[in-house]
Amino acid sequence: MNSPMPPRSESTLATIAAAAGCSVATVSRALRASPLLPERTIVRIQKLAGRLGYRSNPLVTQVMSHLRGAHVTQRGTLAYLVFGTAAGEWQKHLTFVGFFEGARSRAEELGFRLDQFWADDPAISPARLAQILRARGITGVIVGPAPGLPKAPRLDWSDFAPVKIGVPLPELPLPCAVSNHYRAMLRVIERLKALGYRRLGLVLQEHQNIKTSGLWLAPLAYHEQHLRPSERVAPLVMTRWREADFIRWYRLHRPEVIIGLRSELITWLARLGRKVPGDVGFVHLDRCTERGEFAGIDQKPREVGAAAVDMAVSRLLANERNLQASPRQLLVEGVWVDGPTVRAIRKPRQLSPGAD
Repeated sequence: MNSPMPPRSESTLATIAAAAGCSVATVSRALRASPLLPERTIVRIQKLAGRLGYRSNPLVTQVMSHLRGAHVTQRGTLAYLVFGTAAGEWQKHLTFVGFFEGARSRAEELGFRLDQFWADDPAISPARLAQILRARGITGVIVGPAPGLPKAPRLDWSDFAPVKIGVPLPELPLPCAVSNHYRAMLRVIERLKALGYRRLGLVLQEHQNIKTSGLWLAPLAYHEQHLRPSERVAPLVMTRWREADFIRWYRLHRPEVIIGLRSELITWLARLGRKVPGDVGFVHLDRCTERGEFAGIDQKPREVGAAAVDMAVSRLLANERNLQASPRQLLVEGVWVDGPTVRAIRKPRQLSPGAD
């Protein structure tokens, strides 16, 4: 006999559909008792939704009521702008893929279709792209993330309700759904302290620091102020990603654990004769972006993508268009995930208040 399913407050139409073995559309119809479905199907899905802890999203209800009240027979479409030197370059970044999949799933829940548009297509100017969106009746736009330090797309936004996803483009004042990098680093520090690590070495690329507005660095800098001078490690922020620079920094500071956004650092440590986690630990600040088992932060990219769609649809319902003078950010909490790249190395030392 199957045991009862534990309640899950984060359940969505997509998770119910997966558990029920049916489509999101079928779940949506069952939850509103549509006469298009057999009664036994409605009862089965509603009971499953209850066991999964599903609670209706007021935004979902509002959108669907709006669509039905307006007698819309086809779903609306949201645009999802992707970037890169090639149309599919963004798919190499697994976090970017997570953003898109989360956005697409939530769009379907809300009755919308999500279509990709390559914003860096050299054959299509920004003016032409805006024209294409208008011709298709698309007003909701999600500006996806891009590698490196991209320039903001120069569209005329006056007819659109755009939002950003992932790390924000500072020159594009729009609402943004983004992982909470500051609190994620606080979680990293707390976990590493519990494992007994003291000398924490942060390695970033300059564009990563700029795009996150220094929110990886800030909590660590505050933490370092409360350490003894012998335990402090200056962070390494590289303009160019070069192994030689990392080797010089590592030999100078000898950190007990490396915190970064690229697992290539493990390879560089191996070439120095340092084993992970035996000789030095490694923490991945975005473990979803690379395949492998790492201790570190799950930035919840699917949840970030879903939040971006919520913001875009909210703007559509409020008839908001264009850029914003005071844009808001919706911060999605990441979570620490244990992994084989760190280990307990000593009992954490208890510092008295004010100790240095």
